[in-house]
Amino acid sequence: MFVTALAIVAVQGVWWDASVSASLARVPEVRRKWEDAIREAPGSARASIAYLLADLPMSDLTLVSPAALLKNVRLAAEARKSVPWLVPRETFLDSVLPHAVVTEPRDFMREEFMLRYLAFAKQFESPGQAAYALNKALFADYKVVYNTLRLRTDQSSRETIAQGMATCTGLSIMLVEACRAVGIPARLAGIHTWPGKTGNHTWVEVWDDGWHFVGAAEPDPQGIDHAWFVEQAKTAIESEPLNAIFAVSYRKTGVYFPLAWNPEARISAVNVTGRYTR
Repeated sequence: MFVTALAIVAVQGVWWDASVSASLARVPEVRRKWEDAIREAPGSARASIAYLLADLPMSDLTLVSPAALLKNVRLAAEARKSVPWLVPRETFLDSVLPHAVVTEPRDFMREEFMLRYLAFAKQFESPGQAAYALNKALFADYKVVYNTLRLRTDQSSRETIAQGMATCTGLSIMLVEACRAVGIPARLAGIHTWPGKTGNHTWVEVWDDGWHFVGAAEPDPQGIDHAWFVEQAKTAIESEPLNAIFAVSYRKTGVYFPLAWNPEARISAVNVTGRYTR
């Protein structure tokens, strides 16, 4: 009897494509666990699950539980439906849905941030307005300040809250997580080394009909796209990776963010220098 490929898929209950299978195959000891977890996923969640799994960092296959990732997908969808602004599907997938910001420990706070701030964010007409207001409220609410005595550079939000302090990267991670929890597309951006100077800096980009920037825990009185580092950012050099400005991307871009705190990390990014130098 001839059995079509479609019938085989139906019998096995496999709804995902080859990119997901290839990703799961990287860690065969947990592959079955992941397949069992996603097999019965509702149809409305499958595109999001596939998006995350196709490019899931290999370490996350063992560090993150399937249940945690599926919950992340559900909460992201709920937030998207709740807010008054519309976000393009591609932007949602890359900058609202992801469970991680960069290299921080996977210690999720999406649910807590969503419960605390979704009603607050819904008061605003645009994600940019909501992100600016959230930046003013978040760190005051959690009593978190900038301090170089923090545990490490790429702290999780929980680590930052527990210590009451972080430097620019930890603060940016926390703001990105909080923004995503309430349906605001957000991503970490920064520069490895300022041209002609020492030191790096990290900040946050938020999407509002295009990408805009804001300093985490540094809301400028003039609003988004204003910060103390604007003039320095104009000196960035697009063709020099260590002196260029990058924004993190969850999807594979073939370009990597040269992280000052972890030079070996392979974090996908886009070179956004031109937007700042202009």
